[in-house]
Amino acid sequence: MNKPGYANQEFWIRLVFMLIYWCLLNLALTVFGFLVVITTIVKFASKCELSGLTYWVRSTGVFVKQIVSFLSFSTEEKPFPFQPWSDKDGE
Repeated sequence: MNKPGYANQEFWIRLVFMLIYWCLLNLALTVFGFLVVITTIVKFASKCELSGLTYWVRSTGVFVKQIVSFLSFSTEEKPFPFQPWSDKDGE
């Protein structure tokens, strides 16, 4: 007979990481929203391409996606800082 999930030590460790990443998700979404607003204002005010700002918007979005995947049990891999900071879409 298998033990229930709450009897497993790995469950409790994952729960602690999930709480930490939930807090980081709230912070990352705030930063992401701020970057989107800044990008919109800059694009509205000028026609120049800001590759540095676009990089941060994209990589913050990937980070948010990684956190959501971890929180929803889609993956067991913990996002940054346990994985390298990713600048690729979907990685």
